Amino acid sequence: MDAQSQHLFSLPIPPSTLAALTKAGYETLDDLPQSDSANQLIDVLNIPFGASQTLHSSSQRPNSGGPGNLPSTQTAASLIGSISKRKSRRFTTHSPPLDALLDGGLPEGGILELSGPPGSSKERILLNIVRSFVEAGKSILLVDCQDMCDPCHLDELMTDNLSARRLVSYLKIGSLTELMMFMNNLSLCNDSFDLLAISCISYPFQNARPTKSARNYILEKIKQALTKVNISQNVTIVVTSQLVTKLVNIDGTTGNFDSVGAKGVMVPALGHVYLPSAKAFRVLVALNGPTLDTGEISTTSSFRLLAPLKPGL
Repeated sequence: MDAQSQHLFSLPIPPSTLAALTKAGYETLDDLPQSDSANQLIDVLNIPFGASQTLHSSSQRPNSGGPGNLPSTQTAASLIGSISKRKSRRFTTHSPPLDALLDGGLPEGGILELSGPPGSSKERILLNIVRSFVEAGKSILLVDCQDMCDPCHLDELMTDNLSARRLVSYLKIGSLTELMMFMNNLSLCNDSFDLLAISCISYPFQNARPTKSARNYILEKIKQALTKVNISQNVTIVVTSQLVTKLVNIDGTTGNFDSVGAKGVMVPALGHVYLPSAKAFRVLVALNGPTLDTGEISTTSSFRLLAPLKPGL
């Protein structure tokens, strides 16, 4: 058996670590992200040092001349410089307040969820991020779950860039079953793309109305698929999601229409459990006026107002 196809359960790692890796979608050594040291695996996988040492040593290929190894002529200084440059690369969202919130733009390999009510600018921001990746010569997989980001919208945005269609692959998803089939195939996908953009990922759930247990199962499967492609291929992920109204009692517990003093608040439709937790940014986009150019952007963690939307977003 090739060392890289060796199952993780055959290695001497703690059961708790094995369970965490399996839950995140890793089954063999080949599934793990490439790393130059055990310390890198600690940072990426959030596992104990002893387990990271075992995984790193087990995953080393005997052939030192392969493409995954560093050339012998590369200095430590140039390596550090290239890593720093790669880590610091950011893509503009073409929204000044959102770029400010993201400390200069969406980081390469990052994960961004844009939530907002119908009519907000979340899909426009998503397409603007696609535009930034196209301008950088990056490949994109655009998944449309509600006919909000069809190729016509992309053509309108990219009239001055003839390479857009070549770099963007478009997929239409119309049901929760199709979404699950896509996620299952995504975890097995070897096709290379730099950005995964999913428009209105919450819409298939809205039509299907799965039971609570089925919904939780599906969300966990989505998380595993997104985590795997994000970590193993460093794919940047952007998703948009609708907001739904949730009734909250005065003491903060979930309320209902019979609860005295309960208030309605708008929250992201799918919650947060489907997102990989390591590098995820969650942002609310809301409107304060009759046009798409007036509104607010805030973080979902604190609901802090960042800045008004600017005309031309």
